[in-house]
Amino acid sequence: MYQHTLRLSILALAVHATLAAADPAADSSYFTDVQRSYVEDATSDGVAQVNFITCLMSSMRPDALVNQGDYVALVDATKCDTRAQAEGRGNDFYTARVNSTRASNDEPMIAKIWLDDEQDGEKATIFVHLSATEAPSAANPYGQFRLDYCGLAEGATECIMNGYLEADDTGLRYFEVEAPEDDGDEPRTKAVQLNSVGTTSGSGRMLADDEASPFDFAYDSTLFRRKRGSDDQCFTRDASDPETGMSVWRYGLYDSDTGARVTRNSGFPIEYTSAGVTHHGYLGYYGLSLPASALATLSSGDTVQKVDYESDDEPTKTDYTVVRAEGKLKKLTRKVRSLREIDKVKFDTYVGHDGATLFAGATAYTNYELYWNEATGAFRATAFMACDASGCTKQSLPTEQEVDVAYWQAYNGVFGYSNSLGGELFIALNGAASVADSASVDVVYRVEDLVYPSQMPETLYCLRDCPTSASLSSYFTEASLDESPFVTGTYNNFSPVSHGSQVTYHANPAAAVLEDAADQPVTFADAEAMQSSQYSHGVRTGVLFTDLAAAECSEGSGTYCETKAGEQEVYYRWETGAGSYNQFAAVKDSNDTFVEFDAPLQVNYSVPDEEAYGEYAGQQLVLQYGGFGDLWGIPGHCVSRATNAVVSCEGEDSRYVASFTIPFNATQGQVVSGADTYLVKWLEREIRFAPKALSVCESAGLELPENVSLPTSAGLQNPSDPASAAYIGPKPTISAAPRVVDGEVKY
Repeated sequence: MYQHTLRLSILALAVHATLAAADPAADSSYFTDVQRSYVEDATSDGVAQVNFITCLMSSMRPDALVNQGDYVALVDATKCDTRAQAEGRGNDFYTARVNSTRASNDEPMIAKIWLDDEQDGEKATIFVHLSATEAPSAANPYGQFRLDYCGLAEGATECIMNGYLEADDTGLRYFEVEAPEDDGDEPRTKAVQLNSVGTTSGSGRMLADDEASPFDFAYDSTLFRRKRGSDDQCFTRDASDPETGMSVWRYGLYDSDTGARVTRNSGFPIEYTSAGVTHHGYLGYYGLSLPASALATLSSGDTVQKVDYESDDEPTKTDYTVVRAEGKLKKLTRKVRSLREIDKVKFDTYVGHDGATLFAGATAYTNYELYWNEATGAFRATAFMACDASGCTKQSLPTEQEVDVAYWQAYNGVFGYSNSLGGELFIALNGAASVADSASVDVVYRVEDLVYPSQMPETLYCLRDCPTSASLSSYFTEASLDESPFVTGTYNNFSPVSHGSQVTYHANPAAAVLEDAADQPVTFADAEAMQSSQYSHGVRTGVLFTDLAAAECSEGSGTYCETKAGEQEVYYRWETGAGSYNQFAAVKDSNDTFVEFDAPLQVNYSVPDEEAYGEYAGQQLVLQYGGFGDLWGIPGHCVSRATNAVVSCEGEDSRYVASFTIPFNATQGQVVSGADTYLVKWLEREIRFAPKALSVCESAGLELPENVSLPTSAGLQNPSDPASAAYIGPKPTISAAPRVVDGEVKY
């Protein structure tokens, strides 16, 4: 038996990390967990779909369950989507049915895969036939295999997408055709031909029909050259070159003494049966992950089954009762560091009616990205959020703009949000017009926890951005003229609020919701009504708090200020919306007790004070660890797909990546949480080649190929078609629990 690595990268390198001495034993997970590197290049876009599919398939482990019959695999699509990873999204599990066979050691491994896919309410199955004959080797880096796939919408007979990928000792060939989205459009095609000799040299061509011309490319042991039209570029393959870009999409956290993986009680697999159909999913801290069609029928009081894998035998299943609500409450607990300690750490803040005075050329009612510049004793604005009907994008300012501390006098400080500090923050300037000593200015940031119904405070007060059932319904009514979905006078209100004008909520634990003064749930979940507004991702309140007296602007004033409410050790926020991430979902056991999951672990990372870490060198960042493979919060920037250079994020050619990589060594690769120290290890990273002058490739004799023939539709096979040689048969019905969950064989 052998494991065939399915993750495709057109010009993959083998990159080995250099390890520093560490306390953990050499056979600990810290040292033995596999690391994978792959090249990200302008040519990578052409194979994004097949990268996604093959990444999912490698998580199904057909290599580990050969000749063991049909089985179900539950795979997390987020871990095969670099954009989702960069944004720290929750789990997105797909269900696959797999059958893997091999007649003998002299015969190929044949894997038949039926992958369920559901997007925007449309169901489809991706039929996959894989034949793997030879494992990858130094002489033949891709091995020998053939992969055919077809995406078939429910009830349809024609493939939405149909493609194949095959490799042998001469190279690799890939072709895909995708059905047009609209009538009258032409089908979209992609094709790649790679002729290679080992990992040291090769050449080929790539064409995607939405590109003006094909890429021609060539590489040797040290250089890579590609050309499209007149754009002829040269890059080095040297991973140690200081201009080589690297971004990690998955990290592991390990015990600093034993080297064991740090695990979190973040969730478990579930099964839900509706109308005779069993759906496989996952329940965790971020809620329910089930196909949309299943979620549409799942209500509070329904039963799901937890699937337990506590031994190598068949898993056990336990009934739990579902509790769902169209909103959720979060508790935010106070943490503090100084303004000096967040030098260069970027955060977002919203400016209201007076936003035009933030700096020359600023606009009101806009979100801006800023940072504190210790050297100049002022804030600097770097970007703004531009929004339209299709959504919001962050756009860099032409030049950084200085923002005087005095701007924040009226607010007593700066309210903001920073991924690098784990979420919300408040810089307590206390009405000062300047900062004499940044080490004495508090920056308050928060640890966020989900609130279960039994933990909901009986009463909560709100001064800013306070919705009610009526204000939500009114705002999202077609042709509404309302300014916001919040009660009049509370939208973006930072002014003092007189006694009796605060908005009051009370908890309804039985329904897991907050209710307003009219005893109506403060929820709204109509996706269609919300999608064209700036609240398409949900509505969130301002600070909610329990101690009204503590929020007095000054003792005995009879007025309340959100800045005072925000100083309380704990405050809350309520959110509601159409997304599962806006809603509460949990289960109760047979004792009517909620099953609770661990919130992401906040850890502090001291960025090495070295040039390679750019503007974040020497900074203290707060990161979030949601479980093995899920560490996020590293700040990022955008790079050009064509040149790999850092560029503004609003360009069509840009993609978002992390600004730096946490190194794999026991000295600089540490994070701290309280008194605990953990080791960090990157698990999967992309490499972006450093650009060089074209003359470097020309002088080395690296020439582009001529007259390369691309694969065509003549090579297509349809695994869903009984007349095809790659036919895999109808999707099997499997009653057993998933044998593979997120790449791990459970039994």
